[in-house]
Amino acid sequence: MFDLNQIENPEFLANLSFKEKEVLASEIRQFLIENIAKTGGHLASNLGIVELSIALYSVFDYKNTNILYDVGHQSYVHKILTGRAKNFKTLRQKNGLSGYIKREESPYDIFESGHSSTSISALAGLMLAEGDKKKNIAVIGDASIVNGISFEALNYLGTLKDKSPLIILNDNKMGISKSVGSLNQAFDKLRSKKLIIKLKKVLNNLLPKFLTNSFHRFKRAIKGYIQHDNIFEDLGFDYYGPVDGNNIKTITKALERVKDVEGPVILHVLTEKGKGYSLAEQDDIGNFHGVEPFDIKTGKPLKQKLNNIHSFSEIVAESLLQLRAVRDFYIITPAMKVGAKLEYFSKRYPDSLIDVGIAEEHAAVLAAGIVLGGKKAVLLMYSTFSQRAYDFFLNDICREDLPVIIGIDRAGVVGRDGPTHQGIYDVAMFSSMPNVIILSPRNAKEVMGLFNSAFDANHPVVIRYPRKEIISNFSEMTICKTPFKWEIMRKGSKAIVLAYGPILDFLDEIIVNNDLDVTLVNARVIKPLDYECLDELKALNKPFLTIEEVVVTSSLYEKLKVYGITNIKGINFNVDTIIPQGGIDEILNDYGFSKDNIIKEIKSLCD
Repeated sequence: MFDLNQIENPEFLANLSFKEKEVLASEIRQFLIENIAKTGGHLASNLGIVELSIALYSVFDYKNTNILYDVGHQSYVHKILTGRAKNFKTLRQKNGLSGYIKREESPYDIFESGHSSTSISALAGLMLAEGDKKKNIAVIGDASIVNGISFEALNYLGTLKDKSPLIILNDNKMGISKSVGSLNQAFDKLRSKKLIIKLKKVLNNLLPKFLTNSFHRFKRAIKGYIQHDNIFEDLGFDYYGPVDGNNIKTITKALERVKDVEGPVILHVLTEKGKGYSLAEQDDIGNFHGVEPFDIKTGKPLKQKLNNIHSFSEIVAESLLQLRAVRDFYIITPAMKVGAKLEYFSKRYPDSLIDVGIAEEHAAVLAAGIVLGGKKAVLLMYSTFSQRAYDFFLNDICREDLPVIIGIDRAGVVGRDGPTHQGIYDVAMFSSMPNVIILSPRNAKEVMGLFNSAFDANHPVVIRYPRKEIISNFSEMTICKTPFKWEIMRKGSKAIVLAYGPILDFLDEIIVNNDLDVTLVNARVIKPLDYECLDELKALNKPFLTIEEVVVTSSLYEKLKVYGITNIKGINFNVDTIIPQGGIDEILNDYGFSKDNIIKEIKSLCD
């Protein structure tokens, strides 16, 4: 019935009946499933927000409304309704449609939000700057609202009684996987008050809008007798809900009811993550949150892994599982249980895994407290998300020299998630902190060895590892230790090449296949430098080349220059470079990490 590729803007919604909008919602869902199955992307969260997105653009004038989506991975329907369905075949591809909000894509992409919990603060700023020129709406998930910045923003926004922002709490009980914590339990109470929901439905159906708005405070008094401690009303918001966000008629009427309410408003909307695709609906782990290209019938990735091919995330999880059998420690993760491949660890040692939800700052300080209490703590998070906890790493862990083990996943180029998720800043970030040891393992054996050795360290230890798969046989993995030292992998007479991580095997192959007479060094200790080995290398009086998937600031290249190595080149990222989305190999080739360019750089040093 609808040609989604012909949509230019949401104006056409004004002429549709509720029945036609239901058909539109169904067709958008099918479109998303078919396209994301080909390109990969964020599936379940977008399937759940279809009716809510249609209703928003049906009730509010898109030309005079700022809609801020907290975390861009719930914005695909918004992209379709604002004229970008025709570009979905390029989703998350190089030079293609972004998987997140991107201001240069559309004038209706108001605020770029690759990380969660920022929409309410940004909304407050827009309101202060623009005044009452436009209606201001933030759409935020229940998992995102637990982050401290959300409550900082709510605390401020609730005081602006002369402003009328609308905060839509998109409550699907899921972040990446199931939402956690006492706030989620409070939402459960709000969701479960059937008497309140039935009373509200009766009043809304029997009374016209102006009367239901007049009686809203009366209803709040009734709710106050039945249901105590609504945290949003305590913060100064007029709370409406919960309402069914997957019923187009219900959610449209709810939006119309709150459209002209004066003062700050929160509309609590219940949606089903993965709605319309049974495999995603039944997923309570988070496998369909973000997907690679997959088979629609089975839900399985099109690219099947061999049994002995594992990601570094899996290798870290397996290493910690084996180490837990001989060491007592906690693992802390901020909503990264699925991404960090900790599902089996959580089943085997449920009391040793703490998922704090989207709360990186809390995770860092919690780890510090555990160590102060005499226990060991391993904190696992993505490189891009670790940046949110900078101050707490600096002051509460590193300044106090607490031996917390910090696993930094997705280090280096991450590919299709784009600019907000590239893991190229963690070395610069942690290098600026006192007492910290920064490590980068080359393979599965070094993962096990470095984590095991880190338990015996008396300082904070950061172990960074990339979004990469390598050959690793778990049945052959044994508990070992790896010294915090550099390793000379190959000796040559013309030049010295230093790197760390799995790129070393790639470099070793290049050197052998091209008969390059160079020394190859596994500089797996990025901070502090292995000065004993470095002095030996420096005495050779040969040119140096460093190769690192990080910004140049505080890189190994910059550290060696400070130490007095003057004849040196480095392949890095300029600190002002914004790395776009695209395949990991595509990005690396574009920025100087291709095989041909590395060979050229090494030969130029040898000559």
